[in-house]
Amino acid sequence: MRLSAERRAYAELILAAVLWSTSGTFAKLLALPGPTLAIFRTIFAGLCLLPFLAGRRRSFRPAMIPMVACFAAMSVTFLTAMTYTTAANTIFLQYTAPLWMFAGGVAFLGERIDRASVVALAMGLGGVLVILLGGPGGESTGMALALVAGVFFAGVGLYLRFLRKEDPVWLTTLNHLGSILFILPLLLIGPMAGGFVWPVGWQWVGLFAFGAFQMALPYLLFSRALVHVSAHDAGILCLLEPVLNATFAALIAGERPHVTTIVGGGILLGSVALRAIAGKKLVVLPGE
Repeated sequence: MRLSAERRAYAELILAAVLWSTSGTFAKLLALPGPTLAIFRTIFAGLCLLPFLAGRRRSFRPAMIPMVACFAAMSVTFLTAMTYTTAANTIFLQYTAPLWMFAGGVAFLGERIDRASVVALAMGLGGVLVILLGGPGGESTGMALALVAGVFFAGVGLYLRFLRKEDPVWLTTLNHLGSILFILPLLLIGPMAGGFVWPVGWQWVGLFAFGAFQMALPYLLFSRALVHVSAHDAGILCLLEPVLNATFAALIAGERPHVTTIVGGGILLGSVALRAIAGKKLVVLPGE
């Protein structure tokens, strides 16, 4: 029996969330520095997306430059955080992005403050505090980087909202290939000077899969699905990503999250779901 267009779209969204949720597993198994993971993942993902630009409308607007810069910074900080703390800590703390997007929407896009969003913001910050204060010591660098990644994640989302009339596949490809220009200099200067290692052997295959199947394919599935599914429903379904991310890292990479990470992460995701269920627009860029 053939699936209806709407049911197929929901299936594509679930598959996209599952593929995105493998980021922690890839990062742990590849065991490369964050900047190395970021540069090769963006290269392979961008190259895989290029053929899908045929026949699509491409344009340039000045806002695309800071959007790409935010995407590059998000990739580096997120994947570097993975090397300093658990995948669960990283993904849950990065999922503060909807809270920062709410704050940014109020500050820069003139959006209205409502009670549900304020309650969601308070819940989310409470979840963050549970993770930060209850976890084991020695992971503060990773947690700080994950929070910074959430801020840049929110920046990408706000720019995508601003550029919503542009073709989504074009914006996704631009983010991946354009971010290479921002990431490469970071490999040579400042604290990232030791952050590049040439992959060897099987790591090349793993990095290609990281870019193609963890980034490029789910973005295409997500873009297709949004034609038939509302952004509200897509945002709710994509909350599967952080839950599965921590689960896969535990089952495949053998990484066990701390109990406070599970509790705080649950509170944090609950805050995001609350804002969506309350009827507010949930504009999240899934897929780290």
